[in-house]
Amino acid sequence: MDFSKQEPFVRPYNPATDEPHIFHICQQTVAPDLRHEPAASIAPYIWAIPYIHLDPDFCFVLDSGSGTAVGYIVGTSGTEDFVNRYRSKYLPSLHNYAIEEPDMSMPAMWNEDIPGALRHILYSPEAMLHRDFPELLQRYPGHLHIDLLPAYQRKGYGRELMNRFCEKVRQAGSNGVHLIMAGDNVGAERFYGRVGFRRFAAILDGGSSGEEGRDVHRSLWLVKGLH
Repeated sequence: MDFSKQEPFVRPYNPATDEPHIFHICQQTVAPDLRHEPAASIAPYIWAIPYIHLDPDFCFVLDSGSGTAVGYIVGTSGTEDFVNRYRSKYLPSLHNYAIEEPDMSMPAMWNEDIPGALRHILYSPEAMLHRDFPELLQRYPGHLHIDLLPAYQRKGYGRELMNRFCEKVRQAGSNGVHLIMAGDNVGAERFYGRVGFRRFAAILDGGSSGEEGRDVHRSLWLVKGLH
């Protein structure tokens, strides 16, 4: 295909070419305190790589128009099944990337050891099940992660990616999707609201914040029904 005059467009993930670009996008768009090494090289193995390996049919990229991915949306239509496959298939593959399992009997120390805390997340897929609030997966079984390089943000491409993903998940029979976002990112919450998400209607932090959908870590749980 001749990409020389094409505008950016959304297309399915291409396993032959897109993985290194998705890795780079994730590194560039994670929270600022994760953009240094070795944290920056662990983050994609949590929030991007497992999805393109386990559920590539639900992954879409924003192509720059020249064949290079400059944004992506990854996710799954069913979190419980995804977690099972993550445990049985993805975790055993991590030895290829030299990311050692931490001592899971010790708590994650975010203030003292960010890379260690990330490895705790990496090796704890069951946290995605949110067992303290089973209604989340009952009503919104899919989940997703979306990221675009800064130059491609606020141009409507995020909405295009979201629409493609949600339609694919709906066709797979899922009745809803959820995501977890940083609680202080007001702009991101506004974007998700414009594409149909709202806060999960539950008190998650025992009432300390006085807000629905905000958990004990101050993160926000957002949900969208698909039927």
